[in-house]
Amino acid sequence: MIRFQLGGILTEEIRALDRELAKLLLKRLELSRGVDREALRVVNVEIRDLLKRLLTGVGISEHYASLFASLYTTVLSQSSSIRVAYLGPRGSFSEEASLKVFKHTKVELLPQNSIIAVFRVVEEGDANYGVVPIENSLEGSVGETIDMLAETALIICGDTELRIRLNLIAKPGTKLDDIKLVMSNPYALAQVRRFIESRLKGVKVEVTASTSEAVKIAVSSNGVAAIGSEYAAMLYGGEVLLHGIEDHKENYTRFIVVGKKPVEVAEVATVKTAVIFTLKHEPGSLYRALQPFAERKINLTKIESRPIKGRPWEYMFFMEFEGTMNSESVSQALKELSKRTEFLKILGSYPRIP
Repeated sequence: MIRFQLGGILTEEIRALDRELAKLLLKRLELSRGVDREALRVVNVEIRDLLKRLLTGVGISEHYASLFASLYTTVLSQSSSIRVAYLGPRGSFSEEASLKVFKHTKVELLPQNSIIAVFRVVEEGDANYGVVPIENSLEGSVGETIDMLAETALIICGDTELRIRLNLIAKPGTKLDDIKLVMSNPYALAQVRRFIESRLKGVKVEVTASTSEAVKIAVSSNGVAAIGSEYAAMLYGGEVLLHGIEDHKENYTRFIVVGKKPVEVAEVATVKTAVIFTLKHEPGSLYRALQPFAERKINLTKIESRPIKGRPWEYMFFMEFEGTMNSESVSQALKELSKRTEFLKILGSYPRIP
């Protein structure tokens, strides 16, 4: 009887401790939401490892110490979701790409008003990653993205692509004859050039930073239409007047994920590596730079020159190729490239995200 009573008292004490522990974990969860993410991550790892050592040190088995550390890690993961910046506002193709890339991850999406702003937010630590367009299958590269890859310390952590379907969107009740102004970003406008010339002849065209910004403006205006996605139309309450107005149906945009740290990738066909470099302005310099890749049969998937800001008629090169930096052939080719260039930035090896 005494043993039973003592057991009941101890059980109640354990329950009280459990309740107190739960309260403390919840309090910790709330406090962590206001702390810098990177600093919080470092502290979390240190505390988790310390807890495991302390628990093991006072006689608690390795199993239970690991169990408690796992519980702590779960709380940490709930308190610090990944913050992803993208070219906004909401409803942009960049948001759709972000949702595709991080579909299995708890994320906080941070729309930005420009590609430059996306890079700055990640660089300053206010976001873990950024998602920006880098290339369209019809209109080519997004120069601003390549420029920011050269100007900042950020690297590429992954890439994905979206099939781009463009629609004519306006305030509900708008007719084609009512439209006096059509808006979108320059790449989308270029992709519907023939449509505008044939169906909206004489209508004024205005450029916006993104397709979703155009939709947001058009839906709240009279006589204004936007070129954008069905998702943006739904989000802002717009009416799709015409679907699929792009001049060419095989229209894709590639997006990259940028961040501060490289990702670990396996040696598979879908992995690429990217670099930016500059050369001496002399005959044969580009040939010599590419020679190490040809000798090792490394397939180049993209190479493009970009003007160097502030240095008229001088160019840098953005290059992507198959393979990972961990492979011997790529590693040796990059070593040779570094000897033949004036400037070389390795942007990392990264997987294609389906």
